[in-house]
Amino acid sequence: MGRFEEFFSRRKRFEPEGHVVSGRLAEFRLMKLTRAVAGPALVLEGIRIPDPEEGGRREIDMVIATGKEILFVEQKHWSGSFTITSEGRFFQQRKNGGTLMHKDIVAWTARKGDILCNLHENRTGKSTPPSRTVLVFSNKNLEWEPLPAEVPAEAYDELGFIDMVERMEKSPPSDELRETLMGFGTWDTIHLNGGKTVHGDILAYPFPKVDCIMKNTGFIGIITGPKTYLSTGQVVADQIGPLMSVVGEDGSRTIPFAHISKIEFSNPRMEWG
Repeated sequence: MGRFEEFFSRRKRFEPEGHVVSGRLAEFRLMKLTRAVAGPALVLEGIRIPDPEEGGRREIDMVIATGKEILFVEQKHWSGSFTITSEGRFFQQRKNGGTLMHKDIVAWTARKGDILCNLHENRTGKSTPPSRTVLVFSNKNLEWEPLPAEVPAEAYDELGFIDMVERMEKSPPSDELRETLMGFGTWDTIHLNGGKTVHGDILAYPFPKVDCIMKNTGFIGIITGPKTYLSTGQVVADQIGPLMSVVGEDGSRTIPFAHISKIEFSNPRMEWG
């Protein structure tokens, strides 16, 4: 690649999609509010657990663990309205007139919780405390009715959820449960120039896996040769970058350091994670 192409590659911007931004901001806000009222309870976001039956990993949006119970939380930032079919699926009617048929998110969330509980019991020989499946509909523009009595879950809007957490009997989880939960990984996150973020698994990385910030040379790079400087000390002058399996995409792809502003790695997984 020529010097000018290298330079303009570093000027390329990747703008985030509006609905993705609002969803991520809603997740960040809910987590921040939850931790503010959770006291000594353990609150974890986006933990990923291995699925022994179907393979791969399953993500749980939020886990709240105390000495007396454990909550498995699924957050949806839908707009419009929804109804629940007789099969338990969620039929969403969007504000723009479109429709979406979602899976049975109650059963799916409960299944992920069961997998986690089984992993903990197999690891420690001890049971988890009683669990609850909780849905949070965080978008104020969503119109919805209380879940039918036969649905084995609780559902709240954002403030209702925070009020429920605030009123919980909160105590620290057992040391064994804390260790199990802390042993699961999360997603690796790459922030692109322009604000877009991608999440997934970084499969190959040419340097030690340490969170870092990238900075590209300015117009002087046309003369001296464009480069990307990593806060971890490395300097990259070509289109190499991490090989990543991105959520929602088939296969994997290399994302050049020239396109990246920041990388955040998942916390290290233990052998059971």
